[in-house]
Amino acid sequence: MRRPLLPSRPGLLPALLTPVLTAFAAVVLLCGCSLKDATGALDTFNVRFSEGSPAVDGQNVTYSGSALDNPSLDKFRFKMVFHVKADNSGNDTKASFGSSSLKPILNFRVSSKSGVPISTAIEPFSVEANSIASLDFPIEIPIASLDRDMVRKIIAGDPIPYFLGGTLKFDLLDAGKSKGAGTSELDLTSGSIQTRPSNSVTFLLSSLL
Repeated sequence: MRRPLLPSRPGLLPALLTPVLTAFAAVVLLCGCSLKDATGALDTFNVRFSEGSPAVDGQNVTYSGSALDNPSLDKFRFKMVFHVKADNSGNDTKASFGSSSLKPILNFRVSSKSGVPISTAIEPFSVEANSIASLDFPIEIPIASLDRDMVRKIIAGDPIPYFLGGTLKFDLLDAGKSKGAGTSELDLTSGSIQTRPSNSVTFLLSSLL
């Protein structure tokens, strides 16, 4: 017959645990901290993201080459700024996303959520404890990463929706010390918007399509 892993005598298990719990309570009282402080971040609430107002602006196509050079697609960039509300009201410590050495990566899609994702990095950011922040996520992608039919629609000023999404990791920081970590989902859409690049950029880009 197998012997039980835990003592079966009534009252023995509580008697064994009581000194441990008493010592833990003494540590909490001596350091003057809460149970949450003593054990680390027991509860981590996801930071919630939603579209700002407007959801997107600043859409443009730029060209980094000289007017005297032969134009090439790799010198054109498609730009816009997503305006975001980040809700960290559920956490009593600052939520920090990314760092200078590891920037957050998101997926940018054109026209449809089922479109091919284009990975794009954003700058590290943070949201203070118990607060809702308004943030700007500038997006810049190579025109060459889009199919040519879509580029034609963009420079023609057709209304097109854009999407920005992904999973973002964050650290909860208190006086620079990590109190926990978590992940939040980002799922933003611009609605259908127009892009009006300059006449010179439109002319140069059209010659390559």
